[in-house]
Amino acid sequence: MWNKKTGMTILKMLFPIVIILVLIFVAKKELSGLSIKKTFYIIDSLNRMDLFILVFLGLVAVLSMSLYDFILRKSLNMPISGWKTIRISWIANSFNSVLGFGGLSGAGLRTLLYKEYITDTKKLLKGIALLTSSVLLGLSIFSDLILVRVLPVESIISQEPWLWAFVIIFACIVPIYIIMASIRKSSIEGGESGLKHPIYAYIGASFLEWLAAGLVMYMAVVSMGMNVDVRIVLGIFAIASIGGLISMVPGGFGSFDLIFLLSMQYIGFDKEMVLTALVLYRFVYSIFPFILGLCLAAYDLTGTTLRRLEGNPRMAPAVETTNVLIVLHRALLIRLLYGSLSILTFGSGLLIMASVVLPVDRLGVITSIPRFLLSGFNGLSLMFGIILMVLSIEVYKRTKRSYVLTMIALAGGFVFTLLKGFNLSLIFILPVIMAVFFSLRNQFVKQQAPYSLYQFVAAAAGYLLVLFNYNVIGNFIWTKIGHFLSKDYLVHNERHITMTSMIALIGVPLFFFISKLIFNKKAFPIGEKADEEKLKTFLEEKGGNALSHLGFLGDKKLFFSSDGEAMLQFGRIGRCVIVLGDPSGRKASYPLVLEEFLQQTEKAGYRVAFYQVEREGMALYHDLGFHFFKLGEEAMVDLETFSLSGKKKSNLRAVANKFEREGYTFDMLEPPFSDEFISTLKQISDSWLGKKKEKGFSLGYFQEDYLQKAPIAILKDEQGEIISFVSLMPMYQEGEISIDLMRHMHDAPNGMMDALFIHLFQWAKEKGYKSFNMGMAPLSNVGTFHQSFLTERLASVIFNNVRFMYSFSGLRSFKQKYKPEWRGKYLAYKKNTSLPVTMVLVTKLIGMDPNRNRRP
Repeated sequence: MWNKKTGMTILKMLFPIVIILVLIFVAKKELSGLSIKKTFYIIDSLNRMDLFILVFLGLVAVLSMSLYDFILRKSLNMPISGWKTIRISWIANSFNSVLGFGGLSGAGLRTLLYKEYITDTKKLLKGIALLTSSVLLGLSIFSDLILVRVLPVESIISQEPWLWAFVIIFACIVPIYIIMASIRKSSIEGGESGLKHPIYAYIGASFLEWLAAGLVMYMAVVSMGMNVDVRIVLGIFAIASIGGLISMVPGGFGSFDLIFLLSMQYIGFDKEMVLTALVLYRFVYSIFPFILGLCLAAYDLTGTTLRRLEGNPRMAPAVETTNVLIVLHRALLIRLLYGSLSILTFGSGLLIMASVVLPVDRLGVITSIPRFLLSGFNGLSLMFGIILMVLSIEVYKRTKRSYVLTMIALAGGFVFTLLKGFNLSLIFILPVIMAVFFSLRNQFVKQQAPYSLYQFVAAAAGYLLVLFNYNVIGNFIWTKIGHFLSKDYLVHNERHITMTSMIALIGVPLFFFISKLIFNKKAFPIGEKADEEKLKTFLEEKGGNALSHLGFLGDKKLFFSSDGEAMLQFGRIGRCVIVLGDPSGRKASYPLVLEEFLQQTEKAGYRVAFYQVEREGMALYHDLGFHFFKLGEEAMVDLETFSLSGKKKSNLRAVANKFEREGYTFDMLEPPFSDEFISTLKQISDSWLGKKKEKGFSLGYFQEDYLQKAPIAILKDEQGEIISFVSLMPMYQEGEISIDLMRHMHDAPNGMMDALFIHLFQWAKEKGYKSFNMGMAPLSNVGTFHQSFLTERLASVIFNNVRFMYSFSGLRSFKQKYKPEWRGKYLAYKKNTSLPVTMVLVTKLIGMDPNRNRRP
């Protein structure tokens, strides 16, 4: 329904989009004549000492913004060290300079990182709100200086008179702030040593911030050989910054740069020179500090902190979280924080690849290296660069394997960068990144992380795409630039590109293949082998479910919660762990055992699926990030209402009467059983199996020790020979019983299983049981409709036709005659896991030799 709030929300979304479209239109018109080749040439010819000075000034300028945080710390009396304050400030400000969004990034990060140092959250939010808004104060002072002609740029503004309105508005911010502070006494009340009126301190900090940033811009202009008054550059910088702020474009990218470029062009400077100065400014003031911010974020922001951030919708004070753009921005920020090391890894690989494409010989090294060796060194450098780019996928998951492989790739990239020619940037950058990884080595706690099919395809496609782009760049773009620069040491001939590509094409898959062989040899044990006495005691004391008794088969491992109140049973196939059913034990400990189990499997690098879970526990699995597929339905017969009387049960009565007339007898036997009796049952089981093989995992199979643990029902013919048997399965829940093995001679008469079930129901009813579990009818009403999900239909085909499984056709119709209550059974699987692949793994696990994983 349309209202004022809806209109404002839409306006907030449309405003930055309109600004971006206008910027694209203007930029296309104004920048059409720029030469990118000339920009590269200017950067390439820049004096390295000037570049280092610019980088240093950029770092100092970003560091000056920590004054805000020291004022905040002082005003709130937060017990935090100066070095920690600087780190938090750097992370918040470097992210804010790239993502921007009206200061939301910096405010959200400060809220997260300072929250643990103060008990009064409202006071913290108020302080951060004041800090965030005070950033405008310095720019307001610059606007005042423009109005009083201290910064002489009135001739430039006169070209676009509408700019005067914004300059005047910004000039009024400081006076308004001071007046409001005086009237309302707006301050953050600290303790005895707290700042009573931080607004005045913030004015000074803000002015120093904008002055430092403007001086960095001025030095970038001067380094291009442009002789211009510093006051003019600062004035243009202020105007461009106002334009960047009102555009709402993250970091002011595009809007700030376009206004600055047009203004400098108006006073007579070359567009390419100004563009190069802007590129340098962005690098030293935004990009490079952002890279360092990623390093600090990786160091300071642990997984626990990030999960707290992801679960807290309030990223900053006074933010309307229903705004779509804010929600998207928050999601992007969280992913950047999670992937800080991953971004560094990918960036390192990209830098190495760039050095291979354009190997610049600063010290005359390349000319002394034989061409074939240079090609080999470049090929190996390219190989390690691509490896780093691919590894960024696994680095995101913080596995020990990714740490080792990344350190090897970084070291290889560093060594071969040295051998192929001294590249000043990489020689300093790669060791720094290696040091960051080494300092964060304790954050790599997972042993391995399985690659999903999607991730494997994405990695392979990315690898081939990088090689393709290397060939395109090497054979075309850089050939043109090499000709333009007239530098004979640029390696760009076709033979060299082909040789380096072949080295990378062979080396990258070989590297990952060898690493897979090495790391996959390591075993990461989870759980323990089934101990009969321990399992029996647990189930009798804590309780179980319809599948708990299968733990006595010994083909599965058991995992107990730390409090000993809950248990899981599971099997492993490849890198996938399949848990059978819901937890057993006390329901209060279900969340604990699931969380502890998932932590261990995640650390060991296994995918997890839960097979045959019930709908009562689906909410818990959903909270743990699982999706669901309906496997079928379980038939529960209500024994209290079961009867053979009535017209609808006439067929069952006829079957029962027939077998009684023909002399068939039913008997229920209790263990222990004699060897002769077990041998007879074995003959019946072999006759029933025929050429089929025993199944396991979720199905009971013929094993003497296992059969000795529960009663067995038998049906004898008129000669007293056993023709069929059913082993019972205790459910360890009061009033419930189930069946396990159900087998008969191949020539048994029709209706025999109905007769056996009727006797079972009557026996269980006499013994006081209230419900009888007849087992599951797999894929009952699953994937049968045209509108069903494709994955459900595919899984249905797998379950019914793959050779590992029995045929389940007719099971539901057989059980339906007893009018049971049908209860759904589900497969719980992770959202990034392929459902068809998981189903194939489950069917393989069921179809494996059941004695393969048995205890000795």
